[in-house]
Amino acid sequence: MNRNWRADTVHGLFDHCARRWPDRVAVRHGDRAVSYGELAAAADTVAAELASAGVGPGGIVPVLLPRTPELFAVLLGVLKTGAAYAAMDPRWPHERLSGIVRRIDPPLLVTDRAGDWPAPVWSPIHDTAGYATQRRVPPVHEVAIDDPCAVFFTSGSSGVPHGVVCAHRGTVRIFDDWAFAPCDSGVVMPQSLAATWDAFGLDSWGVLLGGGTIILLDGGTLELAQRLRDLVESVGINTVFLPTAVFHMVVDTDIDAFTGLRKVGTGGERLSARHAGEFLRCHPLIPLHNMYGPVESTIAATDHVVTLDDCRAGDVPIGAPLPGTEVHVLDGDRPCAVGEVGEICLAGDGLAVGYLDDDELTRRRFVEVDPGDGARRMYRTSDLGYWSDGVVHFVGRADGQVKIRGHRVEPHEIEVAAEEFDGVGRAVAVPLFDDDGACSDISLFFVAQAGVAPSEQDVRAWLSQRLPGYLVPGRVHRIEEIPVLEDRKIDRKDLAALATRLRAESVDGAAPAGTVERRVADIFSEVLGVATLPRDVSFFDVGGNSVSVTRACARLDDEFGVAIPLETVFQHATVEGVAALLATSGELR
Repeated sequence: MNRNWRADTVHGLFDHCARRWPDRVAVRHGDRAVSYGELAAAADTVAAELASAGVGPGGIVPVLLPRTPELFAVLLGVLKTGAAYAAMDPRWPHERLSGIVRRIDPPLLVTDRAGDWPAPVWSPIHDTAGYATQRRVPPVHEVAIDDPCAVFFTSGSSGVPHGVVCAHRGTVRIFDDWAFAPCDSGVVMPQSLAATWDAFGLDSWGVLLGGGTIILLDGGTLELAQRLRDLVESVGINTVFLPTAVFHMVVDTDIDAFTGLRKVGTGGERLSARHAGEFLRCHPLIPLHNMYGPVESTIAATDHVVTLDDCRAGDVPIGAPLPGTEVHVLDGDRPCAVGEVGEICLAGDGLAVGYLDDDELTRRRFVEVDPGDGARRMYRTSDLGYWSDGVVHFVGRADGQVKIRGHRVEPHEIEVAAEEFDGVGRAVAVPLFDDDGACSDISLFFVAQAGVAPSEQDVRAWLSQRLPGYLVPGRVHRIEEIPVLEDRKIDRKDLAALATRLRAESVDGAAPAGTVERRVADIFSEVLGVATLPRDVSFFDVGGNSVSVTRACARLDDEFGVAIPLETVFQHATVEGVAALLATSGELR
């Protein structure tokens, strides 16, 4: 494969940009503007301090920080020591965060959060300029293209999250000169994706390794969805990547918000042909890129510029391989013919090193295969697809894994966590799908142990304290027995049908009082797909999530002419609470 890259490492590519454009703005955060030169000097100082604290080649450093310029100084600083970073989400429950730190067993944890942590804490100052003026020089380490640069923790079928170890080559192969955001092309992109997701590279490293500017959004993708139109007009963003569910939502709620962009990218789930078609008919001159790739292939494996013909056919391809990537569709080890469905298998520089401390799983999923022109290492994705006209089409999964709002979800991890709650016997997590075929939510059913009757609310609260938000079921139901088929396997179709029926039934609680509350209740019920919503029941207790609350805010704005901030709805998540906010917001429609 061609490796005529500007540099062989992530920090090497960044330093190339810093030397070439030291005064160019790399990161904007609110009123702050941090240049490439300042960020590079700050990263050097951070690297020197981390090295003094015992961080070095081959290590893994967990990083728990908010989205600020200092986060990027720390990530680059870790890489300059020869170590890899493992970014963690401040919204994750403390128990999950501590468990990951214990698994890594690092020399230190980088965080500004107080707490009882199972590792020594190193807290950075929130001042890149201060770090830059120190101009400390870190020890020089030869970092190779195959050395680890990041570890990403994903949902695991064993009930324990998998740590996927990705190498520098996986990121460099895409961003040495990325067609979506070419080097030195004036890209200005909002940075909204969480650093815990490998796709984070698409709106961070993909820009910073090519001389562009990222705009940090404290509110992540939800803020981006609400402020897209404003960000184009006020700060001049010209390129954007949206997780598929968020792209669908913006198309539904404010399709004109894309006006003024050069390019739009999306990925993480199956792209709806209907939404893509609506976008292209409204914005025929803005290229829409559909990207695909599991974390084991680092950030992305394929890309496709969507056409109206794709949309009319009802099946948007996931595209052709990115540079340094091979895509094979196999039946076992046999290459499938064009149009024949098989397992999508990936090869090339994007492949991860393997799974953290799990050699057996690494051997099982990363295998040697000869597709006819020589053996090579491949990753078996368990995704099904086929080749047609030079591009790959995604068909579905060969197992029970699903994607929710771009996050990979193994239902068994939810079941294992639920069965740890006192009084829960058997638990089954059931994915629910919307009209476009995307997984919109998870419902959990459980059978209580004899003589114990844990409440559905308590089980959901337990899960909320132990799992990231995307793994917490929207609804939890206690039932008398788990339905089974003739072969005694769980009848998941029956449970999915039951979940759909229960979702449509009325929820117990006080009826909305007054015209405003009834209008709010109607909007919430429509967005959630439930019959009615009482005035005193939380939006999130009946299946609401970060995407649906954004959709609800857009509908409230349309209905009442009042823009309610997302964080306010999170704080006042009942019909009663939102109606009271509206009543104090001025004259309503």
